[in-house]
Amino acid sequence: MRGVGLGLGAGLIAACVSAAPAAGEETAADAIRAFGLAGIWSIDCSREPFAACTRERGCGARTVYEVPPSGEPMIWNVVGSLTGRGRVFQTTVHSATRIAADRIKIISTQQEGSGIKLAWVRQPGERWETVLLKVGSKYRIFSAWSEDGKKISAGDGYMYLPPPDTKADMIPTNWVRSEKETPAFEKCD
Repeated sequence: MRGVGLGLGAGLIAACVSAAPAAGEETAADAIRAFGLAGIWSIDCSREPFAACTRERGCGARTVYEVPPSGEPMIWNVVGSLTGRGRVFQTTVHSATRIAADRIKIISTQQEGSGIKLAWVRQPGERWETVLLKVGSKYRIFSAWSEDGKKISAGDGYMYLPPPDTKADMIPTNWVRSEKETPAFEKCD
């Protein structure tokens, strides 16, 4: 019996060691910090997410990249609403890897619903791969797709949309590349 216990203990130690980053390997938190992403970002920092929204001006939004002292980094999205209080939803970052001086790849899972009921947008529990492109002091989403490959919201720096006749509860099998580049996010004070 004693030999079985030692074997199990050694296996558990080996599993824990192999799950930890290798010495010198960059953690997700380190990669986010080194890329300069930790902090509050917006397409327009002058528009507050919980200020009054209008159909003409739209609503403000913020994306917060949080790197806690321990645990996985988080992304908080704060979005205003025309119909009342804005929404806050959280995304857990599982990995972040700098793939070039101007690009970082993030694997994440959205935790809460965004309030958007369209089947083709990111939903709770889905894992997504997103590549961000640094452009000077700003960043843009270069590519973003669900891990299963069924959903895409950006590719090669352009927004992707479902065909115009797609029903709200359907996930399209083909996607339309917009002529519109993904917007640039600026860091808010």
